[in-house]
Amino acid sequence: MQESLEVPIEAVTLAPGVALAQNWFALRALDDASLAIGEPAYHQCNWSYLLSDCEESLLWDTGSGRRSIAPVVARYGQPRVTAFPSHMHFDHLGGIGDFETVMLADLPILRALEADGVVSPPERMFLGAYEGLTAPRFSVTRWIGPGETLEVGARRFSIVHTPGHSPDSVSLWEAERGRLYAADLLYCGELYAQTPGASLQAYAATLRDLLAWLPKDVEILGAHGQQGPDGHDAPRLSYGDAQDALSVIEAIIAAGPHDGERRINSRMTVSYAAPSFSG
Repeated sequence: MQESLEVPIEAVTLAPGVALAQNWFALRALDDASLAIGEPAYHQCNWSYLLSDCEESLLWDTGSGRRSIAPVVARYGQPRVTAFPSHMHFDHLGGIGDFETVMLADLPILRALEADGVVSPPERMFLGAYEGLTAPRFSVTRWIGPGETLEVGARRFSIVHTPGHSPDSVSLWEAERGRLYAADLLYCGELYAQTPGASLQAYAATLRDLLAWLPKDVEILGAHGQQGPDGHDAPRLSYGDAQDALSVIEAIIAAGPHDGERRINSRMTVSYAAPSFSG
């Protein structure tokens, strides 16, 4: 284990109302059926979401895998649990092996990974080598395409293809609660548009599309967060944050290919590289 990837949990400050579980996970109840599950002692400060109704739960992203998220899901979720990773990067697939029922976005780039009923992303999509990780192998129980509706009990989620950070990224839109579960498209901290497969043009196009139909009072929940003035908490962003991100990304594109990092606002920066200007 690379020590620099974790800090002692005793050094972590949690915001009021955020509870500690398994001496690793931070829990924030968004409502009585929605639980944000963070990993504040891990350097990427992952956040996954357990979304439940009736006898069913959806686990949106499966954590970093530094610790198993399964005991938390078993305690707070419903008997029937489906895991749904937002994309194939290692920090979203870490706990995938602990779940029998797995859903995946029905995109050509992901369908191409399936062989003999098993999916295993290549390193260019997994990106786990620098943390000494190898890609998991898992079976997909259900494929669901962009525009389709995912039912979790009586809850309804629309699958939205949101490329930019990666070509296989998807988000969930829950109209009833006015929430966009945005995964790595938007979150508090450093947005990555410099990794393999990232595209600034796709990032901008995705944000333009979202801003055209999302309500102005949307709550955007990201997949990473940094410690705020009150401690670690679920990363919540707004319509205005999406506008800020689009404005800065468009300015970066207009400047032409180069490597760099730009501040978006007080809660976000974006890192980018010359290759991400194409595509």
